[in-house]
Amino acid sequence: MAAFKAERVVKRYTMNLYAEPAVVFPLLCPIREYEWIEPWSCDMVFSASGVAEKNAVFTTNFPAQGGRETWIVCRYEKDRAIEFIRVVPDFKVNRLDVALTPAGGTSIVTWTHTYTGLSEPGNQWIRGLTDDAFQSEKAAIEKMLGHYLKTGAMLKMADLHLETHPYGEKESH
Repeated sequence: MAAFKAERVVKRYTMNLYAEPAVVFPLLCPIREYEWIEPWSCDMVFSASGVAEKNAVFTTNFPAQGGRETWIVCRYEKDRAIEFIRVVPDFKVNRLDVALTPAGGTSIVTWTHTYTGLSEPGNQWIRGLTDDAFQSEKAAIEKMLGHYLKTGAMLKMADLHLETHPYGEKESH
């Protein structure tokens, strides 16, 4: 039997948001995402402050993303960068690095995902993540976040006009 060989892919997306990094950064938090992502759901496992912070741990369960996933905040540089290690056991690891750069009253936000398969099904998921699907997912996130920054209100799913939501079905516990 051949030994398993992990596959890896790196995907990037850059957003231009009409708010300073100090306004955008706090929204990149599992608790604050309830304000602007429909449907978002997570369970905070550990956070001394109750929100995103270095070494915070939370879980999600979005079937389109591979199912139950543990997220660890491994980098937290206020208003500059946040990084998560996201693990779906026996499926995949996703290192998500979000960097914010001020740009004259706006923010350039670069999302870098490094996906690594932990099994053949994880490798298949990675192979199936097309550039178009990734770009579409991130464009939806950009639309939701941009709308919230502009209006202070969540952009409802029905107003996104997507075939599938970036996070797939609503989380089940």
